[in-house]
Amino acid sequence: MRSIAALAKKYRWPLTGALLGALVFVVLYGVRVLDPTCVDWILNDPSPDPSQHYLGWVFYRRSAVRLPYIGANYSAVYPFRTSIVFTDSIPLLAVLGKLLGPLLPARFQYFGWWGLLCYALQGGLAQAILARLGGVRSGQRARCWATVAGAGVLVFFPALTVRMFAHTALAANWLVLLALWLLLQSDALLPTTGRACVAWGLMGLLCAGIHLYYLPMVGIVLVGYALRRGLQKRGAAAVAAPVLAYCGAALAELVLLGAFAANFAGYSNGYLNGADLANLFVPGLNASWEQDVYIGLGGVLACVLAAAAVLLACVRGQAGRLAAFLRRHRVWTAVLGAVLLLDAAAAMGNTVTLGGHTLCTVNIPQILMDVWAMFSSCARLAWLDGMLLILLACGLLLRLWGGRAAAALLAACTLAQAYGMREELGNRYTKYHAAATYAGSTALQDPAWEELADGGRFRHLAFASFDFEHEEFWDLAAFAADHGWTSNSFYMGHMDGNLAAVTLAGEMNELSPDTLYVFVDEDELARDSFALHYYRLDGILVGSVEPLPYAEEPAPAADARAMDLTLSSVTNGSLTGEGITLESGGEMLTGAWMLFPGTYQVTLTGSGFDHSYIYARHGLINQETYKLEVAFTDIAPEQMTFTFTTGAPLYYWRTAVHTLDDTPVTVTGITVEKTA
Repeated sequence: MRSIAALAKKYRWPLTGALLGALVFVVLYGVRVLDPTCVDWILNDPSPDPSQHYLGWVFYRRSAVRLPYIGANYSAVYPFRTSIVFTDSIPLLAVLGKLLGPLLPARFQYFGWWGLLCYALQGGLAQAILARLGGVRSGQRARCWATVAGAGVLVFFPALTVRMFAHTALAANWLVLLALWLLLQSDALLPTTGRACVAWGLMGLLCAGIHLYYLPMVGIVLVGYALRRGLQKRGAAAVAAPVLAYCGAALAELVLLGAFAANFAGYSNGYLNGADLANLFVPGLNASWEQDVYIGLGGVLACVLAAAAVLLACVRGQAGRLAAFLRRHRVWTAVLGAVLLLDAAAAMGNTVTLGGHTLCTVNIPQILMDVWAMFSSCARLAWLDGMLLILLACGLLLRLWGGRAAAALLAACTLAQAYGMREELGNRYTKYHAAATYAGSTALQDPAWEELADGGRFRHLAFASFDFEHEEFWDLAAFAADHGWTSNSFYMGHMDGNLAAVTLAGEMNELSPDTLYVFVDEDELARDSFALHYYRLDGILVGSVEPLPYAEEPAPAADARAMDLTLSSVTNGSLTGEGITLESGGEMLTGAWMLFPGTYQVTLTGSGFDHSYIYARHGLINQETYKLEVAFTDIAPEQMTFTFTTGAPLYYWRTAVHTLDDTPVTVTGITVEKTA
């Protein structure tokens, strides 16, 4: 007890920062997310990502173990091998949960406690780093409180708030802070090369076991560490060995997790979504949500106040003291400057954009592009620069102002940071304190589902095609996962959707009696292609090789399905209550469907079709697109109908409508009917 009390006293200020982070988490998200048996708040989320993370873990928990790939998942895309890495399920926690599986309740989630841990570590590490940068000692009470106030700016860091319970593994911003803390405390913590190898090797394990995007961010900090060791003339081993330990540990872990042995994993899409570095300080310059790297109002205020403090010091004749300080710490200045510049280069991608204007595109050797594009949303890497700039600014304020003044200024920055995030914070408070968030909600209400699960006849759930955007998909995947069934379709990060689409269609050539087949939306058009007994449960068409003790679904007089126009991509047009209206130069492209062999009739309703060009196309993603040969059988301004026949599956089939002149064209509905 004395040792615990002594440790608590020694680290009371980092613990205070951690407590601040934990309190913010509890205020925002409440305590019900901490119930490990409560999963409805995850499955009820309108975004599919939380369901992917949780169900990826559930499928993995029930999957067979086949060495050496301890992170392989054989249940999510049965019968193929995937990896827990690509479901963003926080692999380290998933593996631990699998080991403890027999001791855990049937329904178990660790994401709530993970969120609390992230906020606590964010606050605690931010305080420790600020104390180091600000030259604060434990006995300086006012200045210690100032470090806690400054830690609040990082607790409300936008990337942490936005990613929590959205891309939950990406909320581990504390990994970057931990790397910075190791760098800044390296003389005391890592006096020998051996200890440095252990520490950075563990960092490699953490990054690879949480989310791959942290590998380059922490790796850049490690480069800063190696640079410092080089400037200190510690020898080649001191420079290279920790880097090799980091890379080797991460690589070995990824091998064991099955990251390089996963089917359907597409490691590169060949594109880089880079950051506009001006967006660090100016909101709204990001080209997309993924490219938003704004550090927040409080972060910008801290940088402005730090710049003003330096200017004021120079006006007061303290420029010499500042210059002397920089000379004494020239190695640190070079190291942190190198980290900032290297991270900026990595985050920008090969297209350099500043202030919303593209300055140039850099030609990158293909071998480098293939590696770099593994982190295609490379704008995320700018989180390192954003957090480091905030820390440096707050550290300057701590060094240039007295304890109480610095505390007041940093508290103001934290309040400004929270104020700037007020809409996002308010939405999260409302969402996670609403009773409906924790109420059970599933489309599968028919008692027949549980009867099928308990009957023992079925062990597998198979979707007729690869399409996880249907609203019923995640309820069906959850049903399979909860009952220990496999699924043949799931969504993964860096997934080769082309291979998955072709594979799932091919699986329908050999039907199995222990598999329940699901036909969702457009898949119903293919029901006459397979020798199955069909039933409708909660409006969902299912098929079985052997008959079931339920009333069979009679074959419809016409197999017709309406396309969801809200899934269409639209240029120079808008979605209204009536449908999609296209203006001059407008075009729309429907969402993608999978069509099995047969003859189809497509009917478009609306107005202005005599001023439009209509066609259908298909083709795999990022490959050649093929235009279908179609025959128009009904041509009128209010209705257009065309037919076509295909002897092979059509992957990612779409219908397109283009305007031909200034006359608006409105599409109110598109119906696809299989006629033969």
